[in-house]
Amino acid sequence: MTTDQRPPKSFIQQVAGQWPLASVLTGVTVGLVVVFLGHWRAGCSLIGAAITVGGLLRLLPQQRVGLLAVRNRAVDSVLLLGVGIGVIILAWWIPPND
Repeated sequence: MTTDQRPPKSFIQQVAGQWPLASVLTGVTVGLVVVFLGHWRAGCSLIGAAITVGGLLRLLPQQRVGLLAVRNRAVDSVLLLGVGIGVIILAWWIPPND
């Protein structure tokens, strides 16, 4: 029985392999910055969109999603899509206070 001995991945390779999680976290961070700049509706919409994209990315094969996978695929996708769409709906449902 032979074991497949692969060379260890460098730090850059390990980080690049987590691009689905990094893209979601980047979107949420950008949304938070927009909220802090005073545009709460646009910022919350960006946060909701980033979480929704995370739900869609969770549908990728297990080897590609990295740390975005927590539970099984169906539960992760339904929860992320539900929360993301819910945040977007709430952001646009609240009336502006002009």
